[in-house]
Amino acid sequence: MINFSKRIFLQALALMTLSGVANAENISMSTPKTSLVVDATKGGAFKFVYYGDKLTDADIATLQAGGTAGKDAYPVYGMIGESAAALSVRHADGNMTLEMDVDSYTTTTEKNAKVLKVKLKDRVYPFYVTVCYRAYNDVDIIEMWTEISNGEKSTVTLSQFDSAYLPIRRGNVWMSHFYGAWANEAQLSEEELKPGTFIIDNHDGTRNAQTSRGEVMFSLDGKGQKNTGRVIGAAICYSGNYKLRTVTDESEYHQFFAGIDEYNSEYHLAKNETFTTPVTAFSYSKEGMSGVSRNFHRWGRQYKLMNGNVERKILLNSWEGVYLNIKEPEMAQMMADIKSMGGELFVMDDGWFGNKYKRSIDNCALGDWVVDKDKLPHGIDGLLAEAKKQGIKFGIWLEPEMSNTKSELFEKHPEWVVKAPHRDLKCGRGGTQVVLDLSNPKVQDFVFSIVDDMMTKYPEIDYIKWDANMNISNHGSQYLTANNQSHLFIE
Repeated sequence: MINFSKRIFLQALALMTLSGVANAENISMSTPKTSLVVDATKGGAFKFVYYGDKLTDADIATLQAGGTAGKDAYPVYGMIGESAAALSVRHADGNMTLEMDVDSYTTTTEKNAKVLKVKLKDRVYPFYVTVCYRAYNDVDIIEMWTEISNGEKSTVTLSQFDSAYLPIRRGNVWMSHFYGAWANEAQLSEEELKPGTFIIDNHDGTRNAQTSRGEVMFSLDGKGQKNTGRVIGAAICYSGNYKLRTVTDESEYHQFFAGIDEYNSEYHLAKNETFTTPVTAFSYSKEGMSGVSRNFHRWGRQYKLMNGNVERKILLNSWEGVYLNIKEPEMAQMMADIKSMGGELFVMDDGWFGNKYKRSIDNCALGDWVVDKDKLPHGIDGLLAEAKKQGIKFGIWLEPEMSNTKSELFEKHPEWVVKAPHRDLKCGRGGTQVVLDLSNPKVQDFVFSIVDDMMTKYPEIDYIKWDANMNISNHGSQYLTANNQSHLFIE
């Protein structure tokens, strides 16, 4: 049986043949309870057709006969300038327009998913966009991303390069999302979508969930309810700056875009280079916001988190107990305390390291990841032995992407920090904290080695608290070329 809303939708499509493509190449991507359908007719525009309840083969046949609803599946800028776009570029010759048609498509099967890749080509330029979808067969999640390829003679500049686009039919549609601040994270905001553009974005550079969050839900039947009503959820899977846009114009659709925030981040795509955007994951449920949340949780545990289906240990962290005043006897006492309360893990926080500069105050020693033997005479080995004696696990604090100007690392490698040319450093916590420039491969190797060496030397370490206490405040790379300074946030 087709439910009433789906039947009306399919009947409407059947009446649109004259305005659509009579022999549309409709492709369905399905999860256990949902389907997404696109029209990838070769030589034609790439069209969005449907996203919602799972369709049967008979439903697909009806869509095939009915043609397409007419919305672009990945809108581009240039020929219809007033419309919002997911992609805008400047070609090597200065042309700022795109006209993309379907060149080909492929479908492949992974262990637990089906992957569709639709390759689009500009009508004039050797410029390509492959729009990719991954539909899981065990969770109700469909991922979307793009692969943007430059076949032109020289560099193409990407001005807007979203991962995903989804049109949502207008009605009594409400949006739910999180916002907040330090110590006030994840405050829920709910509002009805009105004409205009609603933007959720992040410019922090190093932390992208302390203020706004890169997730959103759209309740299609009025203000969102926990367990009833149709809801679409979206989450961008990216650790950098992002932008979620919802554009409500004069059309019959809310238009949702998700991708890297292009703010001061235009990307110069070299000849023969392919830029792959981060995944945006979508879910749909008729069981309200909680239904979508459960879908994301199943997917996250199964595919995104290490040991996601294993219960987490009950832990005690040393920070609020002693702050930076780490001492071996106090660590042993805290281990005994958490054991006595039935806990399973003790985490030693900030303050355990430093050689020339001692980490007894937060203005020094970041980057100098050696044990302070004055505080811990028996080192990490002694703490691991104590944890084993108590019958619990041991964890440790790191912030390897940061440094202080008062550190041996900074004295040796001042060129490793994010810094604008001809400008004084703007420092964070303690008046000396700076961010290491992870666009530099040498810095990447250093940061990787901090974690790798620690885990190699002390494989019994069960947990790492990885902190991030400063945003990027000195936009500039001492490694990237002058022409590619706008790549900093991405690289």
